[in-house]
Amino acid sequence: MMPGNLFCLELAAAFADRRRLALRVGLSVLLALPFILIDMPAQAQAAGVAMVILFTGLFGAAVGHARLREDRRYERLALLPTARGTRWLDLVLASTLSRLAPTVVVLTTFVIIDGRGTAAAPLLLLSAMLCGSLLLLTLLGMLTARLAHSNAEVHLFGALAGGLLAFLSGLTPLPARMAWLAGPMNWNPLSQLHQTLVACATGSARASGPGLAFAALLLAGIATTAVVRWTQGTGSSARRN
Repeated sequence: MMPGNLFCLELAAAFADRRRLALRVGLSVLLALPFILIDMPAQAQAAGVAMVILFTGLFGAAVGHARLREDRRYERLALLPTARGTRWLDLVLASTLSRLAPTVVVLTTFVIIDGRGTAAAPLLLLSAMLCGSLLLLTLLGMLTARLAHSNAEVHLFGALAGGLLAFLSGLTPLPARMAWLAGPMNWNPLSQLHQTLVACATGSARASGPGLAFAALLLAGIATTAVVRWTQGTGSSARRN
C-alpha cells in the first residue's frame, strides 16, 4: 500500500531502513552514555544529555532537508495537488517524529540510571519538553538547510546555530557579566528540558499546574496533528487501492 500523503511517505521512509534506524539510535546513545554512566554533577550530566539531543535534532533535520534540496525534491513536491502550508507541515511533523526514536532511548536510559524518585507528572513535563525541543530544532535545522548552499555550509551553519542555542539556553556556562543573556531564552523548550533533567537527577523534580497544563496541550496538539495526517494518508491510500 502506497502512502497517501507526504507525512506518511516521509515517516515510512524514516523507519523503513532498520539498519539506518539502529545506527541513529546507537550513535545517540553512544554519545550520551558518558554523561549517563560517569559520576559527575547533575548540571553537567543534564547539559551533556541535552547537547546530544540538540545535535541529534538539529543536524538530523538540517542534513535531511539539505539532501531533499540537492535531489531537487522540493521542486517535485511543489507539483503535488496540496497547499504549500500542508506540505511544510508534513515535512516538519515527519522530521520531528523521526528523531523521537534515538532521543527517547537516551532520555529513558538517563531517567532509569540517574533519575531519583521521578514521578509521573515530571515525566509528562519531560516528554513535552522533548517534543517541543525536537520541533524547535527541526525548524532551525530546516532553516539552516535553506540558507546553506553546500554540505560544508550546512554543517558549519548547523554548528554555529547549535552552539549559539546551547549558549543562550544555559547548556554551557556563561560568564557572570553575560548571565543576563540566558534569561530571555528560558522560555524555549530546550532550556526547560535541561532544567527538568537537572531536577530529575537531583530528586527535586516537581511540576506545577500551569506547567502540566502546557505540557498536556503541547503533547495533545502534536499527537492529534500526527494522527489526523496519518489517518488522512492511509485513508486516501486505501480508497485508491
